[in-house]
Amino acid sequence: MEEVREYGKKSQPKIRYSQFDAEDIRKELLERYGMEMPVECRLFDYGMNDIYRIKTKKETYFLRISLAGLHTKKDYEEEMHILNILIQNGIKAAAPVKMRGMPGRQEDYVWELHAPEGIRYAMLFTEAPNSPSDDKESSACNLGSMLAGIHNISDREKFQVSRPPIDMCQLVEKPLSNIRPFLADREQDFSFLKESAEKLAGYIKGKLPETAPVYGFCHGDVHSGNVFFAGDKPTLFDFDCMGYGWRSYDICVYAWNETFLDENYIEGSVWKKYLEGYESVRPLSAEEKETIPAFAALRQLWLMGLHADVMDRNAGCCWYQDDYFDSQIKMFRLWLDRCSL
Repeated sequence: MEEVREYGKKSQPKIRYSQFDAEDIRKELLERYGMEMPVECRLFDYGMNDIYRIKTKKETYFLRISLAGLHTKKDYEEEMHILNILIQNGIKAAAPVKMRGMPGRQEDYVWELHAPEGIRYAMLFTEAPNSPSDDKESSACNLGSMLAGIHNISDREKFQVSRPPIDMCQLVEKPLSNIRPFLADREQDFSFLKESAEKLAGYIKGKLPETAPVYGFCHGDVHSGNVFFAGDKPTLFDFDCMGYGWRSYDICVYAWNETFLDENYIEGSVWKKYLEGYESVRPLSAEEKETIPAFAALRQLWLMGLHADVMDRNAGCCWYQDDYFDSQIKMFRLWLDRCSL
């Protein structure tokens, strides 16, 4: 008789990523937030977080569940605190939703989920209104002034952030380390990226100090996927990439993202309005403006490194091939050529 393998008693493969059942998440929400029935909960998106969309009779919310091992509970509690302070100071952002008081529970905004791969953290947010105006210039101007407002408020409040800074380790060293195994057959491309990134890092460090207001708290990911507009008024969300860093980096991200659709975006009127909006609140030095293309090039390198990590976690490798690197390195070159090195 063939032996039956008893899986519960033998060594099992390590679980890297699991996904929670939407119905069980719905039950947790009913208990923790006291939502009125009916409540619909659906998996909305996944990546560096799993996102669930929650609909009640009157409201829509989004639940963000972190991947295991990315950040600590303290990191997320700091994020919720920062969001609340910014909102209290007039910044429009998707607001964290506080849990109702329950005996024996100390959580306010962040709660733990025990997955097979480790502890994950959940946070509920209000929906950002999304009915944009066709006036791209006015919208960009308002977003620029909002970002400058965030920078000014954070300098005044001196936010505590335990997450790693957005420094050259995050923008150069880690991305290069992540992508190196995937460019083993493209040594010339890897050498080009490494040498160029090191030059960019030296150029930036020679231009900018690590002191306020040039350096300080950054959202870290202000692009069109993380901001919705009601008319021309922006509402920001997803502070998951926040950290202390150079403000020119925070500013560059919007132009970097728009350039995927329009390579000449940085020369157009919408980008000029974005900068005008920012400078209406906090003027930029010549050096800060000069380093924007350099930061955009490093943002491109950061993205390639991030994708290497996501691919191993839950996205698969089918797309992380030569065609991917051809297009991404082309974009890196585009920004590099705009730098005065």
